[in-house]
Amino acid sequence: MKSIARKFQILVIATCLLGITAASANTTNEKNKVNFSIPADEVTGAWEYTVENVPYEYSKGVLMISKENKEYIVKVQLQHGAINAENVKVKDNVITFTVNVEGSNVSVTLNVDGDKMSGESSSYDGNFAIEGKRMQPE
Repeated sequence: MKSIARKFQILVIATCLLGITAASANTTNEKNKVNFSIPADEVTGAWEYTVENVPYEYSKGVLMISKENKEYIVKVQLQHGAINAENVKVKDNVITFTVNVEGSNVSVTLNVDGDKMSGESSSYDGNFAIEGKRMQPE
């Protein structure tokens, strides 16, 4: 009988020790978790884009959108050079700007939704649909 009681005591102690170890391991994990949030600025970054029904050299490129001193800067990278945008405005997830292409002003309005953007450009030649996606770091 003493043998069974002794085994039972050892079993109870072992169970308690395992329970304490498991509880402290769980507590340690909770303490080691780092909770942080990255400020959400939906529009900044590098965006690959395409434009429909325009000359080939303007049909695709990369928009570089950054923010310096609370002002947004847009640079349009084309196959044969870059164009700096003017009159850049951002409200919520909508960005508007103008670029000068071959002496003509082109107004651009883009709606950003996560890693995708869509909108249109307007010039004396008409309105043209734009689609884009955020470029991911390699």
